[in-house]
Amino acid sequence: MALQNLKYAARTLRHAPGYTLAALLSLGLGIGANTAIFTLTNAVFLHPLPVKDPSAVVELYQVDHATHSTISNLARTTLSVPNFKDLRDQNDVFTGAVGFMQTGVTLTGAGKPLQQTVFLTTANYFQVLGIQAAAGRLFRPDEDRLPGGNAGAVLSYRLWQRLYGGDPKAVGRTVALNTVPYEIIGVAPPDFKGTLTVGPAEVAWIPLSMHSQVLSGPAEQFFNSRRMRMLSAFARLKPGVDERRALASLQTIFARLEAEYPADNRGRSVETSPLSEAALGFLPRGQTTAAAFALSGAVGFVLLIACANIANLSLARATKRAREMGIRVALGASRSSLVAHLLMEAELLALAGGALGIAIGWAGARLLWSLRPSFLAQSSIALQLDARVCAFTLAASLLTGLLFGLAPIFRSSAPDLASILNTGGRGNIQGGGRNRLRSALVVCEMALAMVALAGAGLFVRSMQNAQRIDLGFDTRDLCVLAFDLGSERMTPQRGMQFTRSVLERVQAVPGVAAAAIADTAPLGGGFLQTAFHETDPVDSRLGTLVLSSAVTPGFFDTWRIPLVEGRLLSRFDRAGTRRVAVVSEAMARRFWPGQKAAGKRFHFAGPDLIEVVGVVKQTTVINIGEVPQPVVYMPWEQDYQPFAVLAVRASIPPERALPGVTAAVQSLDPDLALLNPSTMQQVIGQALWAPRIAAALFGLFGLLGMVLAVIGVYGVMAYMVLQRTSEIGIRMAMGARASNVIGIVVGQSMRLAVAGIVVGLCAALALTRLVANLLFDVSPDDPLTFAAVACVLAATALIAGGIPAWRAARIDPVKALRQE
Repeated sequence: MALQNLKYAARTLRHAPGYTLAALLSLGLGIGANTAIFTLTNAVFLHPLPVKDPSAVVELYQVDHATHSTISNLARTTLSVPNFKDLRDQNDVFTGAVGFMQTGVTLTGAGKPLQQTVFLTTANYFQVLGIQAAAGRLFRPDEDRLPGGNAGAVLSYRLWQRLYGGDPKAVGRTVALNTVPYEIIGVAPPDFKGTLTVGPAEVAWIPLSMHSQVLSGPAEQFFNSRRMRMLSAFARLKPGVDERRALASLQTIFARLEAEYPADNRGRSVETSPLSEAALGFLPRGQTTAAAFALSGAVGFVLLIACANIANLSLARATKRAREMGIRVALGASRSSLVAHLLMEAELLALAGGALGIAIGWAGARLLWSLRPSFLAQSSIALQLDARVCAFTLAASLLTGLLFGLAPIFRSSAPDLASILNTGGRGNIQGGGRNRLRSALVVCEMALAMVALAGAGLFVRSMQNAQRIDLGFDTRDLCVLAFDLGSERMTPQRGMQFTRSVLERVQAVPGVAAAAIADTAPLGGGFLQTAFHETDPVDSRLGTLVLSSAVTPGFFDTWRIPLVEGRLLSRFDRAGTRRVAVVSEAMARRFWPGQKAAGKRFHFAGPDLIEVVGVVKQTTVINIGEVPQPVVYMPWEQDYQPFAVLAVRASIPPERALPGVTAAVQSLDPDLALLNPSTMQQVIGQALWAPRIAAALFGLFGLLGMVLAVIGVYGVMAYMVLQRTSEIGIRMAMGARASNVIGIVVGQSMRLAVAGIVVGLCAALALTRLVANLLFDVSPDDPLTFAAVACVLAATALIAGGIPAWRAARIDPVKALRQE
């Protein structure tokens, strides 16, 4: 019987090509959009890390309850090396604890110099994760004990493929990282790139004991300081130990560390979380999760609108099939057999739409991932049509078939034989109940479209606001590039001389108006330090986390950051002179509210006092739209750092100046890898990637929902005109004007549209609050956005209803009466 119903359903759909094609297209787009978003969500949130028993692995991180901070993402930070070692050695709840940190090095020995991501890890890294080598071997337990004595590297599978084409003989070869030779001892398995789901696939791992050969600047200078939190950590629970018991043990240990090292650990503690929560890396999990839910909701609304549209089409088709259903009942068909046939037809159509949707979804997911910004260019995620994605698409298809099939099943499975016979076989009886159902579906479509468009409007407004935010400096005619002198193992004296030469050489390039160097990239934050008032001791309860940045003279002029108070840094602020700094307005307000900051002094964890000589306008240093951050600008030659970011103010278009600038730097050292040469507008574009892609996606899905809803309005009104042709003919024969007919049709369409807009407005006011933390400087119930969206939707509904109204006004009364 099921096979017979299947064959009959396929035959009836084949005999209605217009209906079938329209339904398949709607379903393919609706299910495809949902599959695309779910494929990305699955890869980022649900795809398990390729490690042994990941549920038994927990992340360890530190929290600071004492030090004041305005940086929102510092609720959880990494551990210091000494604190990690104490937690590792004193616990009795883990079979092993791992510490690691990510950094960048210059790789030579396999072609031209390349910037390469490496992980410094404790030797038990792969053992704790349960990873086996694809070639060669992994670290031995003692390979992180001798400082600088174990220069061995494990390559990721992708890096092995890129550098050596997968040649097994690569194991045993030598590659140089920051000029230090490392023996390639092994290759990780193909699906392993570390403990991040969103991260680079071409990486290398080296022992943590090699830190002095890889790190430079503050990271190396304070590597063994308890205040320097730089080590990510995870551990594997012993059998029978749960996370709660492990956390209690760790907090007991940390309480002892707080008492033993109060200056460094007071007010700080340790927490744990499942390894899966750490898999997003630097991406803020809360906002990323909220964005995924919001996008899922948007595409869900699109699918519901498509369901309502197909339900309306099915109701219209059911009217034409009334005679067929009546004859089947007259011949003895039971209501259950009619329901089975109609349900089979709906599900067959839904499954066909699902097959189309999975193809659209797979292509859509890959397209969306290809639009990621350049700072994620080397990152990879596991985009797979796995069992979870296929099961989701199958479930969505079956549920969709049930949703759009219910209305015609309910109407067609109990035909009125007398009414059908009285029509003489024309099959166009349309009861008031069916009209009401079709109208209700249109109202639902308009309501869902209103919610989708409201979300789209808010994200578009958010993007516009983000683009207009004053960053505190002039982004026009500016280009930047970075280089790491630590990769060349330069001494501070040689490094300072090299940066002087860079500035001299670059300022001589035609089209360059000014140039300066800092140790942090634009919107890259800075080196986190705890600052204290002049008379305060080093006590976390009295400190404030600030961002410090070493800059050369001319930095503020090059970036065009206005001076608010005092003076700027000059060439006379050099090593051996009194320590000075320029601070941001937020720093001045935090430390000396209501006072002049110039002339005041403060200190970091060391004893040296630093005098404030000037205050500059607040700038954006981490994220666009951030809370103003306290920033300390130090003279380059008093606080030299090997990582350098060159900023150039051009008198010509910056993209034209950039090649000359890069050539000038490379002329001084051809082996120096230059990082991310770009214009400042490109950097800003990368920073705005999230709001832009959100606006584009929500706008696309909102527009798709509106189009489907408007098609629904048009379909209902066109069908209504067709159904009431004779009535309209009689009205016109009795003297009704064309304008009267247009008013009747348009009035009915607008009543449906307005009802849907009102319902959607109420729903949108409740739902948009869920994405409030994803918006830039716009309220989730912004009246201007809601009013604009409602007007746009009403205008499109007016057009959709106006077309059949215009056709109704052109009906020939004589032909209409003859047709009846």
